[in-house]
Amino acid sequence: MVHGGTKLLNFKEMSLNELRKYILKNRKDEIAWKEFVSRPRPHAIIVTAETSLEEQERILQEASRKKHSSN
Repeated sequence: MVHGGTKLLNFKEMSLNELRKYILKNRKDEIAWKEFVSRPRPHAIIVTAETSLEEQERILQEASRKKHSSN
């Protein structure tokens, strides 16, 4: 199958990192972008708008400390 004059890639089979690299080179590919944003982010830190800045800072500092202690 052809998309935009090139062979259609199977974005669902790409790893998140492969898809990210593809999108950085093909920024106007809306199909790839939709697949990228639909993927779960297991290491994402999510806070609500109601979370105070102080609490956000504490959460990020704790996550950073955990990341550096596991390396």
